[in-house]
Amino acid sequence: MSASANAAAALALKHSRGAHPTTRLDGFLRSTDTGYQHGENQTTGDRFVRKMATYGQVRPSVSFTSESRAQRQFKEGTAIDTSNLPPVWSDPRGEPKELTFEYPLPPQEINEEHFAMVRNQSLMLPSERYAEHLAMKAGEKKWRKDREDAFLYKKRMQKIEREYQQGITGVDGPLFPGTKLYEQQREFLEAQAESRGQKSEARFQHLAHQNRADDATAMRNFGQPATHLARSHDIGIQRKCVRQDKHPYRFLDTHDRLFPTYVPLWDPERAATLRSHDVRDKRHNHLNQAHNTMEHKVAPNWEEEAKKNLAMKMAQNAPPMDHDGMV
Repeated sequence: MSASANAAAALALKHSRGAHPTTRLDGFLRSTDTGYQHGENQTTGDRFVRKMATYGQVRPSVSFTSESRAQRQFKEGTAIDTSNLPPVWSDPRGEPKELTFEYPLPPQEINEEHFAMVRNQSLMLPSERYAEHLAMKAGEKKWRKDREDAFLYKKRMQKIEREYQQGITGVDGPLFPGTKLYEQQREFLEAQAESRGQKSEARFQHLAHQNRADDATAMRNFGQPATHLARSHDIGIQRKCVRQDKHPYRFLDTHDRLFPTYVPLWDPERAATLRSHDVRDKRHNHLNQAHNTMEHKVAPNWEEEAKKNLAMKMAQNAPPMDHDGMV
């Protein structure tokens, strides 16, 4: 340490005498260690300039100042995809010792009927009391054995979950079909794989839909006659509705559009809704209790009705036809 650094350190410790040890240590490091000193010279004046806190070699690091991101090359095999699956050395390899390690399952229900016999205070014969005594003795013995098996099974499973969570190498694990010790983990991994497969399939379909191009846009049939295409299908852009059954008004000419022959004066559905609001959905008259329903209809188009009647009359007056289609 140079003489100037020694003087600065002594001065910092002298001025911070009696202060908190953390404050004294911070002042000492700022005076002696270059890693805690500011990278730029302090400027004095009546203007404050906000700058990045570049203390020594802490920020910004060398990775951000002397090397660009495009300069470092990515090498294949240097990265591993993140996964919660067990390691590859725990995969099943078809060895004879696989699935040979198992724990006996605990009893599903612990019988406690002998406690009712203990609380029995009714009058009994000595033979009956002795038989009850033997039943209580056997029941308590079985009860203790079942509890011990249940506690031991739980302790063993906790041991496996804590120390052998990813499986026992070459013996058992979540990836072994038919496993009993890791049945719950295997069900979770199967559900996760199914969900991931569904998302991947949906993503594939979405990308295929996004990358799909119309024949006209991709010019697949360029120069060929467009007689086999429907109206406006030869234009590779979003088109409006050009079907006459769904949008008949697009097929009207200017005169028919400006001077329509049939214009309904009111909407029957709107009229029925307004009347239901007026009568508050009541089906009867509150004065005479009579039926209060009303049917809303609109007169049909007289031109269409005339065309239908004319076609029906022509069909009725047509001469009869024989089996060969001759008059």
